[in-house]
Amino acid sequence: MPRIVLSLANWQAVAHELDGTHTETTPPGLAERVREMLTQAPKAWPDQALALELDEGSAEAVRAVHAALSGEDRHAGPDAASVAEAMRIVRDHQRRE
Repeated sequence: MPRIVLSLANWQAVAHELDGTHTETTPPGLAERVREMLTQAPKAWPDQALALELDEGSAEAVRAVHAALSGEDRHAGPDAASVAEAMRIVRDHQRRE
């Protein structure tokens, strides 16, 4: 199982996205697992690294959300600019709703 390690602040941002704009694509149980981990984490340490072991589908969803939030290009290659632009358009559209 993949182990995803992010800071508390990044996990909080991922949780917010999973609960909001990415609800249709969130694997079942992922948002609940992330929220459960966050309830047990010390809130005073936003830079504290937290790890969560996930199945491959859930791990990929977290990676995709984190990449979108941090502006990382996960699709390096000849179509990277087109994919990044499409993701920006979808994100902007979802925020307007």
